[in-house]
Amino acid sequence: MTTFPKRPLGGLLTLALTAGLLLPGRAQAQQQLSIKGVPGQPQLLPIEGKGYLALYRSEAGEDGHDLYAVRVLDPELKVKYQYALPVPVGAVPLATLPGKATYTLAFHSRGGAGLALYSFNTQTGAQLGRELEALPETRRAPAGTPLVVGTPTDGVCLVQPYRNDTTGYAITVLDANLKPEWSQMYFPKDLRQHVPLKVAVSKDVITLVLSDTYVVNRNLKTQRTITDFAVLGIDRASGRVLYRTPTRRDGLTMLPEQLLPLADGRVATTGLYFNSRATRVDSAQGVFLTTYKPDGSAAAPVLTSWADLGKSLNDPSLGPRVQSRRGYLPLHELLTTTGNDVKLIGEYSTSVQPGGALQPGPFVVLNFDATGKPAGIYPVARTFKAGSSADELRYSHYRHVVGKQAEPYLLYTGVEGQQEYAYATVLANVPTRTAVRAASSLEKLPDPPAPPQPTNELQQGIDLFRKNLNTTAEVVNKFVYGEAPPQPVYFRQDPLTGFVAATPGKVLLYRYEPGRKMLRLQTVALQ
Repeated sequence: MTTFPKRPLGGLLTLALTAGLLLPGRAQAQQQLSIKGVPGQPQLLPIEGKGYLALYRSEAGEDGHDLYAVRVLDPELKVKYQYALPVPVGAVPLATLPGKATYTLAFHSRGGAGLALYSFNTQTGAQLGRELEALPETRRAPAGTPLVVGTPTDGVCLVQPYRNDTTGYAITVLDANLKPEWSQMYFPKDLRQHVPLKVAVSKDVITLVLSDTYVVNRNLKTQRTITDFAVLGIDRASGRVLYRTPTRRDGLTMLPEQLLPLADGRVATTGLYFNSRATRVDSAQGVFLTTYKPDGSAAAPVLTSWADLGKSLNDPSLGPRVQSRRGYLPLHELLTTTGNDVKLIGEYSTSVQPGGALQPGPFVVLNFDATGKPAGIYPVARTFKAGSSADELRYSHYRHVVGKQAEPYLLYTGVEGQQEYAYATVLANVPTRTAVRAASSLEKLPDPPAPPQPTNELQQGIDLFRKNLNTTAEVVNKFVYGEAPPQPVYFRQDPLTGFVAATPGKVLLYRYEPGRKMLRLQTVALQ
């Protein structure tokens, strides 16, 4: 069944299981909120259909831990729950895992193998935490950042790469209470390098995308390195390898980029396909989608060529553009609206020369029905309230899809003048496309008054001399060269402000005020 053995992993050590530290929340009736005492740049995370989560490093803690503050907000910005999380020093947020009833945060130690998990029940406020550390096992040592995903039962699946003379990985599954169910290590028998790239968990199977690198004709003049890709199915209850399916078939190499568990137990995977072993852009032929059943049987891949995509987007040169790096079509999101259908969202952009400035084009939606068969391709045009110039259009970017289980809306940005807006348009293929929008940022508050400084007559004299010197230079330049033309003003993204969306119809704007150590929040309607 498999070329590598599996054995219990003794190197994964559970350090601690902590009970929830739940602080009392203050209800806020208005749809504005200011949080004071925020010492550093915060993160705002949407909880689909339920509200928002504000996260920031609060202060240095004790016993080798930092404290992170978390506030769970409902859609009206009422603070439902507040938490103080003791996180290992230096750990940074790694992943957010929304579940059916919980929301899990994962923190990873930079340069280490420590992982801290915190799970919140958004309905009851209950919170659990667990710290894990991947330890060396014989000559094998953890290497790199783990893959972390949620399970259908609100648990967590961790895939930690390991390395010695070969490369393998360890899989650990935790239940909804963050208690380990099992942990096993998987290593190739020969000198191969197995690197996990993507992971998803369905009802019964853990699906893993694996790169398999090996050397042929070792120590000969014809020696070369080959990398293949495979999709593995691992029994979720026991860790037993169920199947291993190569992604190369009929002379084509398929490189899975995204995985999506479906309600009926299948897992959909999509990405680009190539006409050679080398997964270079100039050999990419288009987009594929296939599904895997729990027994490992794979449906015949649905291939959508560049020519088919170009026809749908009214650009016959799409394929040559992509292959010559004058066109880009990143695949942003794979989602389902019914549980078994599949929608793939991409974004098409072009440039005049390879690697040049991108000019965004339309979004593209590839539809597949519940059986995995193609159900149509159509563009979603970027629709603006006012016509954006070419320079302003290049600041338009895809954000994500909101309301996946209701009426999905595609969220993107656009710039008019010096103002960025958040736009939303229905994801469905409609004959007449419109969009609603809202300003995507909050204005900065005036800086607090600076404390009075002691008078320094010498410094005042120097400042006055410099001011007079600059004034004189300006007068001379104007007399010699004439009136200077006005300098063009370009849009600049402000890193201290932004927006997120959790429900259709409105967005949450936020701004961090460093001088005041304050986080300001406000919900606005898309109109």
